[in-house]
Order: sequence, then C-alpha cells, then structure tokens
Amino acid sequence: MNQEKHIAHHLDIALQAAKSVGPLVLKAGVARHISVRSKHENDFVTETDQAAEQHIIGVLKTYFPDDAIFGEESGKTGNHEMGRWVIDPIDGTTNFFRSIPNYTISIAWELEPFKPLVGVVYNPRQQELFWASKSHGAFLNGQPIRVSDIDDVSKALMVCVPPHRHHELADEFFETSKRIFLATSDFRSLGSCALELSYIAAGRLDGYFERCLGYYDLAAGMLIVKEAGGKVESADPRQPFTDERCDLVASNGLIQDWILHMVHA
Repeated sequence: MNQEKHIAHHLDIALQAAKSVGPLVLKAGVARHISVRSKHENDFVTETDQAAEQHIIGVLKTYFPDDAIFGEESGKTGNHEMGRWVIDPIDGTTNFFRSIPNYTISIAWELEPFKPLVGVVYNPRQQELFWASKSHGAFLNGQPIRVSDIDDVSKALMVCVPPHRHHELADEFFETSKRIFLATSDFRSLGSCALELSYIAAGRLDGYFERCLGYYDLAAGMLIVKEAGGKVESADPRQPFTDERCDLVASNGLIQDWILHMVHA
C-alpha cells in the first residue's frame, strides 16, 4: 500500500473511531451521572474519559495492531516506528461534566513525532466533525473549510487561555493577554484546545495563545489548522513541543508573527 492510501486508510478508521465513540460520550454527558476525580490541580478525569479512550484504542488496534498509542489517560504503549496514534478521548473534561457543550474527541496519527498526517476532532453535542489529512485539506461535516482572511489585528477574534493548572505563570500570562486584548477585537476561551483549533480552521476564530498544553490536546487540531491554511507553532522557539508540554501559538497565518511578537514583547 502506497503512503497516500496508507494515510487515507488511517483517516477512515480515525473517523470511524470518533463517530462510534460519540454516542457513549454523549449519553454519559446528557445523563449527568458522572464520577469525577482530580489527577492534578484543576485537572480532572471521569470514568467516561477512560471508557472512551479504551473504545477508541479498541477500534484502532483492530485495524492497526502494531501502531503505538499515546493516550491522555492510558499513556504510551508500542513502538513509534510503525506510527503513533495520539488520543484525547474528551478534550474539555470540565465542560463535559458541567454539561457545557464545548468538549471534543480528538484523534491524530503520525509517523514522525509532532508531524501528524491525520487529524479528527468531533464535537458530539453539536454534531460537528472536523478532519484533515496531510496535503488533502480540512473539512467540517464533509465540506471544505478555510481559515479567515483577517489581517487587521484590531478586527481579530482571539483565544487566550489562562494557565489554570500553573498559577505560577499567571502574572506573565495576564501581562501578555492584556497586550493582545488591547490591540484586538475580543477574546474567547472555549475550554477545549482541539475545538479552538478547529474553529480557527473554520474561520470562526483568528488567533490562539496558550501555555502548558499536552500534545494530545493539540495534535489533531494542529493538522486541521495547517490544512485549512493556518499556522501552528511553539510560542518559544527555544522550547519545541514535547509530549508533556506545548506552549502554543496558532492563527490564520496572517497574524501569526504579530501574536508571537506580543508573546515575546
């Protein structure tokens, strides 16, 4: 199987996994009978996160038993040489257990670290399925999507997310976000990195800054933004993405350099 067909097959199965786990997540979220525990400060997990991740892994392993897995809840298994799946079963867990509809299922696949070839982000509450594969564009519910054409920062709608798990970074964050806020139109914070990146890809948002994300938060959304014509990169070129920490700047591409300048001002 050539690489293009190989990528297409992985995309098909990622879409299958996301769509098949959607009802499980949706039913639990609507029922509101959710057991929640804290992993770290302001970092929560539910039984549904764990059940959804195992469901997704089960689907993926049926077709790709030799692929490695990096899941937010189950960690890392397998040999990355055969490719790696990066899974966030519920990105926006707090939204999920508080019944705020901004939570997503995020699945990416890569052959090289931090260079995803397939990305799927599914919001089951709003029935929006975003996806992309390398060099084939980005889509929402089957329709092509494209980043916004806003290049005037005074008209930009930005995402700036406080470091809610790292309060020691609060002063620096609020100084940076104030600079960005005073120059732009307005802020949003949706509580799901994967969703925010997908919204940039769809032209609903224009730029995004957040520190201390896990790679599973952004792997799928990163490809979707890039395939929609946008940019995603580390907020600090001296600190490239790792599995454990990603400081993120993303945008429609037209205001990317400006955001980076504001972050480092």
